[in-house]
Amino acid sequence: MHQQLAVGPPALATPAADAWPDWPEPTDAEIEQWWADEVAAQWDLPPEPADEGAGDAVAVVTEAETQRLSPALLAALACVDVSELDDVGLVSAAVAWTRVRNLADGQVAASVAELISRTGDDGPVSAHRLVAAEIGMALGLGTGGADRLVATAVELSERLPATLAAVREGSVSWQKAGALAEHTRVLDQATATALEARVLPRAAARTPALHAAAVRRAADRLDPAGLDERRRRAEATVALVRTHLGDGMGELFATLPSKDLDTIYLGADTYARRCKATGDTRSLERLRVAALLQWASAFLGYGDPTATEPSDDPDAAPPMRHGRPARVRILTSLPTLLGLADTPGELADSGAVLPASTVRSIAARGVVLRRLLVDDETGELLDLTTDGYQMPAADGIGRPVCHELAIVIRRTDWPALRQQLTDVPHAVRALLDAPLTADELDATLDAYPAPVRLADFVTTRARHPSNPCAGVTAASAGDLDHIEPAAKGGPTSRDNLHAPTRRWHVLTTRTAWAIERLSSGRLAWTSPLGRTTITRPHDYRLILDDDP
Repeated sequence: MHQQLAVGPPALATPAADAWPDWPEPTDAEIEQWWADEVAAQWDLPPEPADEGAGDAVAVVTEAETQRLSPALLAALACVDVSELDDVGLVSAAVAWTRVRNLADGQVAASVAELISRTGDDGPVSAHRLVAAEIGMALGLGTGGADRLVATAVELSERLPATLAAVREGSVSWQKAGALAEHTRVLDQATATALEARVLPRAAARTPALHAAAVRRAADRLDPAGLDERRRRAEATVALVRTHLGDGMGELFATLPSKDLDTIYLGADTYARRCKATGDTRSLERLRVAALLQWASAFLGYGDPTATEPSDDPDAAPPMRHGRPARVRILTSLPTLLGLADTPGELADSGAVLPASTVRSIAARGVVLRRLLVDDETGELLDLTTDGYQMPAADGIGRPVCHELAIVIRRTDWPALRQQLTDVPHAVRALLDAPLTADELDATLDAYPAPVRLADFVTTRARHPSNPCAGVTAASAGDLDHIEPAAKGGPTSRDNLHAPTRRWHVLTTRTAWAIERLSSGRLAWTSPLGRTTITRPHDYRLILDDDP
């Protein structure tokens, strides 16, 4: 026979009148302690520790620095006011909370590993990708971050249990555990276990860099025959990564085989030294970078990285994205372009900010202009000029045109600008006088795939991919997707198209992920587990003088 248990806090009676002596009256603290003791007695919990001031706080952080992080110790640590600690206690508190952070990371990994153990593949979509999408949306992670979390959690849970246990007890950081998981992923189980046993005992005392070096060294010694295989697998991580630092500057990182690295460097260095020998006053470092820029500019402008002028060869045409020339798009305002304001511009793909002077210097070398009319209340794109308007170089020198200035204008400001701005360059005049064409984009509702102009509008409206937790990348580099599937009668229209990455396109097409269009261009994404998040089209008002 089963006894039914009540769920919830116990119902406590008000203390009887004679529960307290007539004098003195109990303080609020005494009443609260009485109540806590009664709750503890009915729930069979240990009594709350009395607050004895800074002495207890020091004892708590000292214990949490070295001892097992039990629930009671975690609760006591959460009550510590660090302002009451001396300098030694503050260091202990920092160590204690770092251990708590490690424990939390271990619990996240355990949760993810358990979820993926319950998840099967869904057609062509792997369990890994299904869980990465679910976890990524819930935790606000991008695709790469979610993939790394899932891969590391599975590796630790299935093949490196001692490392996962060390993380969950707080002694080893997630960064160190990740380094070990990354290097054991290509090893067989016996070698992975031996590697873990060799490096884990000293992991807590090493810096992350020293730990990673120790892992690499141990892997090479335990599996010297597999070094070439690991190098081959490492080639799958070849990447070119840009990082913007602010102030109009950034860094470009390349991960590639050493032989290819030296080839690129030698080519750039030889170009730089040849330019230097002919009298170029720039430094060798700037000229090495200029070699890479020369290649990219010629390819984008002429379709041939070795060309110095346009070609009649159709195979050498400039590269395209969704049917339009692939150009570096810069978002700016008309006053900034004309020198009437100094509001910074932005690189559309990466979001990096450019000083107004840089925007104008790029325009002076020759650019294409596009007009973006945006909603005054939401900043959503309403109209995009069909054509680009060529602004020639101010010095008359022909160069490859690989930049496009997207001029952002509020819809209600447009008529006044047309009337007020008279003495402007021809390209700007044409830009202002161009008619509205957005409604024309819905004229071919049965078209599949979407026409070039419609695709251009939808990707520009999104700016970045429309899926949850999208990175700062170009929507035009991803897919176009029908919200209501075309196979079920969904129209090829502005309201029924969005711009996700390929992975999220597959998720909504082949799995139980669902997407719904809401008002003001918002999209509701619902996962197979019922979690929903909302994405919105880009707010272009951020480019103008006054932030919304």
